[in-house]
Amino acid sequence: MLDRVYSVSVALGMASLVWLYARSREQEMLDNVPVPVQIALAPGEADHYSLEVAGPAQVPVSFAGPPSRLRELRGLLQRGELRVDVTLAVPEAHQNEPRYHDTVRIDAADIHPPSGVTPILVEGRNRVPVTLHRLVERRLPVRFDHAAEDQVGQAVVEPPTVLVRGPQEVLDHLRALPTQPFVLPAPPEGTAAETVVLGPVPLASEAEGMPVRATPDAVTVRLTLQPKNKLYEVEAPIHFLCPSGFPRRPRFRNERDGKVTLRLLGPASEEAPKVSAYIDLTAPGKFAAAGVSPLYDEPLQVQLPTGFQLAQPLPRFVAFELAPPEAAVPPSGVVPVQP
Repeated sequence: MLDRVYSVSVALGMASLVWLYARSREQEMLDNVPVPVQIALAPGEADHYSLEVAGPAQVPVSFAGPPSRLRELRGLLQRGELRVDVTLAVPEAHQNEPRYHDTVRIDAADIHPPSGVTPILVEGRNRVPVTLHRLVERRLPVRFDHAAEDQVGQAVVEPPTVLVRGPQEVLDHLRALPTQPFVLPAPPEGTAAETVVLGPVPLASEAEGMPVRATPDAVTVRLTLQPKNKLYEVEAPIHFLCPSGFPRRPRFRNERDGKVTLRLLGPASEEAPKVSAYIDLTAPGKFAAAGVSPLYDEPLQVQLPTGFQLAQPLPRFVAFELAPPEAAVPPSGVVPVQP
């Protein structure tokens, strides 16, 4: 009798093991599947904050279940139909802060795979960091953004200011909203400036790398285009600017020292620009007590035509002599200039 009971117990145990083995054969695993996380702000807060997700908005999830259910799960993943939807609210204590940091935690209960499939998450890899930026409005002037500064004489923007909506941390210190970078038309030929009207010129949609929105979102720009510039090389005589009754005769040691070669940038023209180069000797008392033919060096000064600029640094000092009044006439081309 005891042997019969023992045999029955062994048979039941073996049957249980066979059943458990069969059940385990019916289960499969799908490891480390990236599941998208869709984070949205609570109703009423979307108009007051912008949401920034640090890194990829997804969490790795493993799934266990029967092969047939896992095949169904794979189909959902391929079609992008399995995701985690999270609604985020800003705590009342942080609602007046320009920036608020938070971490969204994803649990197994937030994931809804096919029936019979169990989601498995790893602690520490189930979090998504987010930053919320408080949105405000500011009226700001518009700045016309272009690369050719020397080509534009004057730019007038209409309207001159716009209403900008964006993160408080940006708008609190933003002084002007630029337009999107604009490529200017070709400069006019000849030497006359030209007035053109550009528009609509779209405004920037970002400031300091963060999105902003302007109302209106485009402006009209009226600007003056300067004529095309040309590089000139001009040789000019150097004169002296002397006060009335100057007791000495300024002169150069040779004719070569009495000239200077200048490189100028200005409106294109067939004629070379006229340049005045001089040394100023009008400082009160500085040169009145000069001895016989002493050697001096003073800065060179120039007067350029309107619209021209130097394309090189001026010589720092120019050497010359102050001779007695009865000395010989200065070399040709070097004439003292009386005020």
